[in-house]
Amino acid sequence: MEKGVNAMLHIAICDDQQDQIKKIREASEKYFATKNEMVSYQAFDNASAFVDAIDQGALFDIVLLDVCMPGLLGTEVARELRSHHSRAEIIFLTTSDEFAVDAFEVKATDYILKPFTQSQFNKAMDRALSFIRQRNSAKVIFRLVGGGVRVEEIANILYFESHGHVLQVYLADGSTLNTRKSSQEMKEYLDKVAPGQFASPNKGYLVNLGAIHLIKAEYVELAGHQIPLGKRKYRDFQELYFQFMFAPTMGN
Repeated sequence: MEKGVNAMLHIAICDDQQDQIKKIREASEKYFATKNEMVSYQAFDNASAFVDAIDQGALFDIVLLDVCMPGLLGTEVARELRSHHSRAEIIFLTTSDEFAVDAFEVKATDYILKPFTQSQFNKAMDRALSFIRQRNSAKVIFRLVGGGVRVEEIANILYFESHGHVLQVYLADGSTLNTRKSSQEMKEYLDKVAPGQFASPNKGYLVNLGAIHLIKAEYVELAGHQIPLGKRKYRDFQELYFQFMFAPTMGN
């Protein structure tokens, strides 16, 4: 569903402390007080109840999630959420910084330490809304080899592999398509449609930074595909990834 004006945003708050649920909701209501968005909230005071809701098909756009909860850690809850192929923007709000790496692995939007300020919360929500809008609005038009045109959402594109004057496009649903464009031409086009979201880990490849699950010294992994990472490119590529995933956004 495309998000924007007059589209309902569904937000889940999961925290084992009722006073924290209240504070998080108040911070969210303050944030949306100046936004032209309709928002619905569903609160969960234990992790198992939230997981049960997900298992039963509940869908959320943004999940505001504690980490240290009895029974299940918030990072485990997030893994369960991702196992259902949820694209929800996950914002961790916690008293501990020891789970930041785990948050990276489940592609969290942000990781905020309690007690948080309204400004910190606003910046995290700005990022979440930015990703939601980009995911639901940015599209790429491909002119196909052999004729025809195909339109794909940015979120459905994993990576591009160059074969001379033909680019093979690998999609999240497991399919591929071929288009006549050089890697450089495609990069310039993508930078206009989705600035900073695509980068080259090695000659002949362009990958969607938002789809990356793992970065190793030798390769990056996207949905089970291992793309070779050029020699001496590890640090620079990792920096590009973090700039994209955790760059500050415009807002309060």
